[in-house]
Amino acid sequence: DEPTCYNRTVTFGGTSAWLKDNQTAEQIGFKGLTSDNCTENPTFCDFTSVLVVYCDGASFSSNREDQVYYTDPSGKRTGMYFRGRRILDAVLDTLVEEHGLGDARDVLIGGDSAGGLAVFGQANYVQRRIQRHPKLPCPDRPPAVRFAPNSGFFLFHDNVQGKLVWQAQMQYLYTMSNWTMEDNGCLAQFVPQMQWLCLFPQNAYPFVEAPIFVLNSALDLYQTANFLAAEPITGFPNWESSEVSFFSGYNSSAAPGWANCSGGDALLKDCGASQVASMNSYMDSFEATIRSASAFNKAGNGAFIYGCYNHNAEMGNLGYRTYVVDNVTMRDALAAWWRSDGNAPAAGHQHVTRGRYAFPANVTDPSDTCVYWLIATPF
Repeated sequence: DEPTCYNRTVTFGGTSAWLKDNQTAEQIGFKGLTSDNCTENPTFCDFTSVLVVYCDGASFSSNREDQVYYTDPSGKRTGMYFRGRRILDAVLDTLVEEHGLGDARDVLIGGDSAGGLAVFGQANYVQRRIQRHPKLPCPDRPPAVRFAPNSGFFLFHDNVQGKLVWQAQMQYLYTMSNWTMEDNGCLAQFVPQMQWLCLFPQNAYPFVEAPIFVLNSALDLYQTANFLAAEPITGFPNWESSEVSFFSGYNSSAAPGWANCSGGDALLKDCGASQVASMNSYMDSFEATIRSASAFNKAGNGAFIYGCYNHNAEMGNLGYRTYVVDNVTMRDALAAWWRSDGNAPAAGHQHVTRGRYAFPANVTDPSDTCVYWLIATPF
């Protein structure tokens, strides 16, 4: 809503002013699957990489002509532009026309968190804009495009009290920002008043046409704080906040008893038995949802769904290198999918965790990247 989006305009989540000149690739976020270190990332280290900084608050999907105004508690009125779609178009055009994207043979497009969310909704649009660009040097041989969204499969799920908190916030953002999706068969599944449901990957995922490899935690730290343990904001969307912080959270982890168990640097050792049970149930829902999607078994697709309590592990060297499902690391699973034929059976590239958390936490090795994890009986 307006207060939240205003706060983002003065942080790295809404302005490029925080970017500095002459930063190294790693300093601006190129780690994990985008790292140029061939020891950490042997398959993709020598790719030409482009980081498109997130800045519109709506996953590069906002497309509003007029400004949206926010008045802070002091009475100061500030206008905000929601034009993420135009930014996306400008970036793609610039890359094709000035930086050789049209000369590429293969293109892998990812997205981290909200960027991952953008991939599900905009994949078909982005693929066509690249492959049908009027200034491609060889229109008869356009680049092959694949997608690998990470930590962006935001689940449609109620909070621990059965309230649809996140959904109400996203529905409001959809209208406020004039969220725009094209080339997305999801829209035809809903009447206009309900098309905001296509924001959720479980509804958009089945309609992604290009090969897609989903990377996500079944117990995503961000989702736990903002979906499962969130509380409705009093007065939403007509409320005020004087706090300016990208990490302010507002209503995240606000459900009774969840403050130390979810969000930020929360540790599972601080969670009680009922909370662990809720988390395991969330994992059940996540895995059942992605497995039931038609796209999950579509030839050319794949997935790596891990169980560690994390968010954006794919963009860090440690999780990318060490998280394991089916005795395969995240890094190797993605590499195997990338090397496969674009029509390879999905069954050969599906890695979905079968573990659940124990209570109390079983701490086996403080250096372990997922120390509270126990492998349970496969479901």
